Amino acid sequence: MQGSEIKKGELALTANATLTPAAMGFLAGMGITDVMVFPPPAVTIIITGNELQNPGQPLAYGQVYDSNSFALTAALQQNGIRQIKVVTVPDVLDQLTDALQQALELSDLVLLTGGVSVGDYDFVLEAATRCGITTRFHKIKQRPGKPLFFGTEASKLVFGLPGNPSSVLTCFYMYVLPAIIAMSSKQYGLLEKQVPLSKSYRKAAGLTHFLKGYYDGNTVLPLGAQESYRMRSFAAANCLIEIEEQVTDCIEGTMVNIHLLPVE
Repeated sequence: MQGSEIKKGELALTANATLTPAAMGFLAGMGITDVMVFPPPAVTIIITGNELQNPGQPLAYGQVYDSNSFALTAALQQNGIRQIKVVTVPDVLDQLTDALQQALELSDLVLLTGGVSVGDYDFVLEAATRCGITTRFHKIKQRPGKPLFFGTEASKLVFGLPGNPSSVLTCFYMYVLPAIIAMSSKQYGLLEKQVPLSKSYRKAAGLTHFLKGYYDGNTVLPLGAQESYRMRSFAAANCLIEIEEQVTDCIEGTMVNIHLLPVE
């Protein structure tokens, strides 16, 4: 019936509304062909490290397979980002600086892995300075992911993620993903819940811990293999358990905050 769907002058969709399939059909049904949107950011991933080898190739002594580029690419794609460029750079300051400068010219968001500590081959901070990036913070009181770096250059965002795979993915979910949500003007992030622990956990005070965990709908279990270089427990996890900085002993049944990970 004419005028039954929407009347002249009536607002069709509010600002920041998500363009779901139904919303797209609704707009098309009114003959609308163009709308203003917040596009997903273009992202460059810069993988640093002389020790890295591509999966499928033989490992020489001291080498490890690169897993960070695959994990980050999958996490970005899971959140609707398709414009992703991956660059591999050795631990050479001039080459890293050039790669970072090119990434800033091409992308809205730059993710670097490795090279954010203070070792002889950690050049991210110096390369960032050379590229005119303003440091917003470096190092956070958490485990894993303590060396995390964040900076900006004009409207571009730059995250220097620690090299260990578990640190990379934890920092992505806790820091990079919220930034992407803000850049895309989305209204949702990781779902959080307060649930009881099904197993006691002890740690030293001083750092917030994000543990790989499994939530069964009622309680949450801290998984084994929590070291930052290990990904086996991350592959089995469906949440991150947040244990606050000042807490030392969490006995079974303690209520904790969990961040549910995307599963699709």
